[in-house]
Amino acid sequence: MPARSRYVVPILLVASLSASAVVAQTPVQPQAQPQAKEQSGGERARVSPEARARLLDGRMAMIKETLKLNDTQLRLWGPVEQNIRANYAERQQRREERRQRREQGSAAPSLPDRLERASQRMVDRAERLKAFNDVFKPFYASLTDEQKAVTGVILRETRSRGERGFHRPLHRDTQHQ
Repeated sequence: MPARSRYVVPILLVASLSASAVVAQTPVQPQAQPQAKEQSGGERARVSPEARARLLDGRMAMIKETLKLNDTQLRLWGPVEQNIRANYAERQQRREERRQRREQGSAAPSLPDRLERASQRMVDRAERLKAFNDVFKPFYASLTDEQKAVTGVILRETRSRGERGFHRPLHRDTQHQ
């Protein structure tokens, strides 16, 4: 074994033990917990539709400002923004329908019904994604390399939770879908 590699492992071991000692001596500070739950009933705080609309407006403004779009790019951005807003409106409608079903206390659908709903959601999502890509391609082609790099980060933040890869299992919370 070369002399250099003989000393690497002990040095790494000493370094990790030293780091452990520092961490062990660091006083633990209580961290503030996010206020996701209301004080009574343990239910999540609700954001009003008006506040959601303001958040969307802010995201659209942030995207345009961050990318520093020129006039040509702004014209190509228009259909992309319209598509994002249309998808947002559909998402709001689905959210309202779920809320109404919850309030009505409707019975949980059967497993075949849940599978059918899940299948339809996948079809709908694929259609929305294709429609988005159709308007997004020309816009993306107009961007500089730096704008393209930033676009990936910005648009990732505008997608809904379900479009980020989270998914609700079929066996859980089925009455709320």
